[in-house]
Amino acid sequence: MTSPAERELNRLGLFYAVVIRAVVVALSSLVSWVTTDQRDVLLSTLVVLMFNAWNVCFAVRMLRRRRKWLLVVDLLVVSGVCLAQVWTIAPEMQADRVNWVLVATSIIVVAYQFHSSPFLGAVATAVILAAYLTGGVLADLQDWAFVIPIGSWMAVEALLGRGLYLLVRRGGRAADREFERGEQVRREAAVSAARRADEREYLAALHDTASATLLMVGAGVANRTETWLAEQAARDLEVIQGHTDPVDGDVDLVPMLRHVVDHVPLRIEWQVWNSVTLPAVVAIALCRGAREALTNVVRHAGVDAAEVSVRGDEGVATVRIRDRGKGFDPARTTSRGYGLASSLVERMARLGGQAIVTSAPGVGTDVVLEWPDARA
Repeated sequence: MTSPAERELNRLGLFYAVVIRAVVVALSSLVSWVTTDQRDVLLSTLVVLMFNAWNVCFAVRMLRRRRKWLLVVDLLVVSGVCLAQVWTIAPEMQADRVNWVLVATSIIVVAYQFHSSPFLGAVATAVILAAYLTGGVLADLQDWAFVIPIGSWMAVEALLGRGLYLLVRRGGRAADREFERGEQVRREAAVSAARRADEREYLAALHDTASATLLMVGAGVANRTETWLAEQAARDLEVIQGHTDPVDGDVDLVPMLRHVVDHVPLRIEWQVWNSVTLPAVVAIALCRGAREALTNVVRHAGVDAAEVSVRGDEGVATVRIRDRGKGFDPARTTSRGYGLASSLVERMARLGGQAIVTSAPGVGTDVVLEWPDARA
């Protein structure tokens, strides 16, 4: 299976190979055609123009969709141009036996190494080299005494091109392996983080529901014979099993919060200014946070009433729970303070909100849940 880096290398190799080939062939052939005298002006003009037109067509078709027949036709065209040196190259054009056809064939054999298989690249090099040397001999530009050095140099160019491609491909594959290892580490970290988040959410739900209810019973705050206790235990079980909370879309916070508050054994003074539409996951967190705060009122405040206010203003949703009970010192580590800090504050922070707990002995407790965090 081809790696992503290798696929990108093949794509870029094909693009630059055919584009650079077209540019080099056009510059070398047209400059030579304009600045020198040809043996046969008409045939030379036709060869140069048709060869450049084919190079443009070849580049466009290869970039759209590579097909084997294109390569076969290309080899025939290039070989034909090499054999046509008898019309396109005059002896006086060849300085040190270098002419535009040699320049064109050199770039073409190198380009083949970047968009073809090693076998096809070798075949193309051999065919083009043979055609070039044969065309040069037929045009009386050189004799066979120069076949070996020129042929060796073109073969070396092809080998260097193939070697460069293989070297870059090797680096790309190494980069892919490193990237895959990094992705594996990131996936494992994401799975681990998701697992820890699930555990935190489950423990928070357990803390907010069954644990709070059992603590009220154990502390003698609630009598086991009270009718609301069985109903509350059933609701706690549903929450723990995940059967009650919506998970997608937006919901109205107010009716959800009323449902939670109606089942708390307190007299609630409501203050609701307007409906508050929030993402379901945020509304659930606010409702659970409010229930935890009200449960703390039942367990610790020593009063039977609390105030609950809900407000949505300028993109910020605020739920406030206030009691006028015993209060506590937040600076001291108590079971009540620890529960609020570890559950309320952390839960709201994970959602991008905040929980502010204000209390003092003898003056009651004020809990403000806000989303998103207005300080951000």
